[in-house]
Amino acid sequence: MSSLVYLLSRKFKNRLREIVRRPSELVALVIFIGLIAVTFVSGNSGIMQDEMRSIEEFYAIVLALYAFEFVMIAKNGFLNGASMFSMADVNFLFTSPKKSQTLLTFGLFNQLGRSLMLGVFILYQYSWVHDTYGVSFSALIAILVGYAANAFLSQMLAMLIYSLTSSDDKKCKTAKAVFYAVVLLFVAALGYLSFGNGEDILPAVVKNANSFFMNFFPIAGFLRFGVASFISGEYKGVLIALGCFVLCVAVFYLLVSRLKSDYYEDVLKATEVSFSAITAQKEGKASETAPRNVKTGKTGFKKGEGASAIAEKHKIENRRGKVFAVNMLSLVFAVITIGFAFFMKEPVFAFAINIYFSIFTVGSGRWARELLLPYVYLIPEPPFKKLLNMLKEQLPSSIAEAVITFLPFYFVLKTPPLEVLGLILAKISFNFLFVGVNLVLQRIFGNGGNKALLIFLYFVLAFVFAVPGVAGGIGLSFVLPVFEGIMFFGMALVNIIVGAITIFCSRNILTTSEYNNK
Repeated sequence: MSSLVYLLSRKFKNRLREIVRRPSELVALVIFIGLIAVTFVSGNSGIMQDEMRSIEEFYAIVLALYAFEFVMIAKNGFLNGASMFSMADVNFLFTSPKKSQTLLTFGLFNQLGRSLMLGVFILYQYSWVHDTYGVSFSALIAILVGYAANAFLSQMLAMLIYSLTSSDDKKCKTAKAVFYAVVLLFVAALGYLSFGNGEDILPAVVKNANSFFMNFFPIAGFLRFGVASFISGEYKGVLIALGCFVLCVAVFYLLVSRLKSDYYEDVLKATEVSFSAITAQKEGKASETAPRNVKTGKTGFKKGEGASAIAEKHKIENRRGKVFAVNMLSLVFAVITIGFAFFMKEPVFAFAINIYFSIFTVGSGRWARELLLPYVYLIPEPPFKKLLNMLKEQLPSSIAEAVITFLPFYFVLKTPPLEVLGLILAKISFNFLFVGVNLVLQRIFGNGGNKALLIFLYFVLAFVFAVPGVAGGIGLSFVLPVFEGIMFFGMALVNIIVGAITIFCSRNILTTSEYNNK
């Protein structure tokens, strides 16, 4: 085991040296720490509300966060599994004379740090959770630890599920049915208890989400219970949650290492898939995960010539991976937005959360992957015309996403129809604006350079480009307060103008492929 301990310590030291020796890494770390410090200071210096919202409501939000994370990670066990190893580990450690149980232990320790980093975004929520619920920074750290523990156990479960079902499609279907049946059981029970007793919906949902029954939700339930116990000072509950965590780790470990003595092949498959995706991203290549069984349906182009063939190609490709012209991630963010609106009772706050999510989703459209392929550069059409056809796929998906997200506001919050329309238009306009931000970065930097620094620049530009729209919307609401929600119409108008200017300025992005394929 001493050689593996040395390897872990050496990895850590090399990572620290890389941060110190690479200015871009050091700048990104300083910015990361600085933003957390600003969040902490602004949260403590902000004006506290006269009446805090119920802390039970906050616990319900934590349960929803943990449950969502559990489902999204654990379900990978039915696809490609979850690996706690890198390709270097597979190439060198798996060929060493170490026992498989010893290497599994190494993988678990190696995964602990990664799981913790998954939840760093939680620290940036300190300002509003402190102002709304009175949550301390130490409580937020506890939520981060719980989030990391949830990710860790969910990945172990995904690895176990894949090891048990990968060799048999019938077992896979049965396990999938059981998994989703258990999840739906808790969701249905929560819905029945909350909507079937004639009480106000929000207090009923909060009450039942904090009930003893919901503590039995797989993994997420007892971890939320432990975090809530820590925040309320009931450390007996923390010990119970810690015991459940240790028990789950022990059971999953024994099942993976004993029930199927040689799990190397399953780990190799999962690691290979993740390694291929990471390598493609580093090299600036387009990659897309396809399901094992693809239903082809209609094939071939029925229309589309020249540059318009690009838009037709995207339309055909989207039939496989989208629901109601919206990808699964956008649907998830829509549900989260509606949930925030339900809890906070403020459409503006929920709208801001959704626009923040849009920063992550807009840049992942097919148009962005098209820039990495050689075929678009070979079409004998003007570059700007090809670019516009590449961006056509964004319009129907943005409209569908906006309608699915904000139309329920009319029923959940009784938001006036005109304000709902304004929310939909503003959402579409922000998507359009963020496409322009992506194009500006692609035009200037392509896919070369430090990824962390490019992501930071993208966030900075996104916020800078959004300022005129926000300022225009607020200004219009003061100058012309005709009806509630006119602010969103002002945002939409300004965003479309700014987005159109940025796209026009990036019109020659396709003239030289070297800018995009460095």
